[in-house]
Amino acid sequence: MKTTVFQRIIVPGLIFQSTMVGGGYATGRELVEFFLKLGPIAALLAMLVATVVISVVCAVAFEFARVFKLYDYRVFFRKLLGPGWIAFEVIYILMMMLVLSVLGAASGELVSNSFGVSPLVGSMTLMAAVGILVFWGADAIARFLSAWSILLYLTYAALIIYSLLNFSDEITQNLLGKDQPPVGLSVIFEGFAFSGYNVVVFAAVLFVVRHFKNRRDAIWAGILCGPLGIIPGLLLLIAMIAHYPVITDEALPISYILNQLQAPGFLLLIQAVMFGTFVETGTALLHSINERVSTAYSESANEMPRSMRPLIAITLLLIATYLAETVGIISLISKGYAYSTYLFLAIVVIPLLTRGLFLIKNHDRGKTLKAPTKTAELL
Repeated sequence: MKTTVFQRIIVPGLIFQSTMVGGGYATGRELVEFFLKLGPIAALLAMLVATVVISVVCAVAFEFARVFKLYDYRVFFRKLLGPGWIAFEVIYILMMMLVLSVLGAASGELVSNSFGVSPLVGSMTLMAAVGILVFWGADAIARFLSAWSILLYLTYAALIIYSLLNFSDEITQNLLGKDQPPVGLSVIFEGFAFSGYNVVVFAAVLFVVRHFKNRRDAIWAGILCGPLGIIPGLLLLIAMIAHYPVITDEALPISYILNQLQAPGFLLLIQAVMFGTFVETGTALLHSINERVSTAYSESANEMPRSMRPLIAITLLLIATYLAETVGIISLISKGYAYSTYLFLAIVVIPLLTRGLFLIKNHDRGKTLKAPTKTAELL
């Protein structure tokens, strides 16, 4: 199937952003834990570090997947880690459950705050929406994620414009004030920490790699994942800086910002977009699990029943919702994300930037050595 430059280079970044944003920063609580607690200036610098790390890792990951034709996370990490791929799968599924729990808790809070109903209503609505999307498969998911990403960009742009119009003095004062916390090595540390648990999102979007034509496509698509994934978070962070340091104590900072704007119509729009963002993140993560199960079926010469896709998705969402109700969103983010980031740095980022690059280089060298042999045979 013929694909355009936009589909090959831009769409992967949009899908990456769609998958990342729900668990990465949609609630705003993640931005507090990794960035804003450092102070406004340090937060912006740490976000820049995270952007660079995500771009580099995604570029290598996409090229690794393209070279060896690896389109789901199981075959990808089997090639990268050998027998150690099982450790990745266990940690990936646990991380996915953590993100889904955060999404379930955030959805419940959002719907409860908006309509005064039980948080469980929001969680159940999330399950139904994800189940429907997962049932329709990869093409429908890719179209939805790409379209919703564009809507999300427009919404975040409107949010920052609204915030600048209403709170520009507060943003300027908090950014330029003399009582800024000192900028230290924590900027690099937190930047790596944030990217550590977010960059693994590429494992959920490997299905886009089959559309790459060459190395240029893979590298540029990967590089753009950093800025495309982070820009909405940057806009949200700037809006949050207007309410620093009070906002650092809020369980759902995005709701706090919207309430401060005192614009009911705009509030409803953003809440709807936020809920859709939770749906797209949950869908992409659960689709990666379904793709892994589908590959296992294919290897045994069978086809995965279509009805199994929403069944797996809803089962995992039910478990995640129970965890969300039991633990709470602040503890899930502050403790769960902090621990998981070190694990992913150890089993994903470091192996990919060492063994992954080595295998790509050896593959290229093998192609170079084969070329003269074929020529000699012809002579």
